[in-house]
Amino acid sequence: MNQQKITTVNAEAPSLVTIQWRSGKVTRVDIGEYLNSPGYERLKEPKFFATAVVEEWGHGVEWGEGEIGIDADSLYRLGKEQAGLAFPVSEFNEWMKRNGLSLSAAAHALGITRRTVVYYHGGYKPIPIYIKLACLGWETLSYQQAA
Repeated sequence: MNQQKITTVNAEAPSLVTIQWRSGKVTRVDIGEYLNSPGYERLKEPKFFATAVVEEWGHGVEWGEGEIGIDADSLYRLGKEQAGLAFPVSEFNEWMKRNGLSLSAAAHALGITRRTVVYYHGGYKPIPIYIKLACLGWETLSYQQAA
């Protein structure tokens, strides 16, 4: 996946950012999950939140002259998840935990590389919907075989 680049950003409190990508596509992303994370608390302040700007070279969005930032790839992934176009990282990680799968075991179960699972597990890349379907299928077959 090529690194995503942002051309413009508009922030609307309490947690919405509208992003125009280099491709011309526009995405609205709710970054509410960041607001309670350590180091991001100031984003709860509406005036501060409104100061969002595109980082140099379009690699992310930042507030307070770089005091707080979110990288473009994370915003892209989150936007795809929220639009229903990607399997949420939290659900993928819950699938691994529920089934007691390591990174290597998850890769083997899905027929993909361990490196790809690392990217998905860490939220570094959007997880395609077909991976969600593969997880559900693998889990269903596992339960049927155990019965």
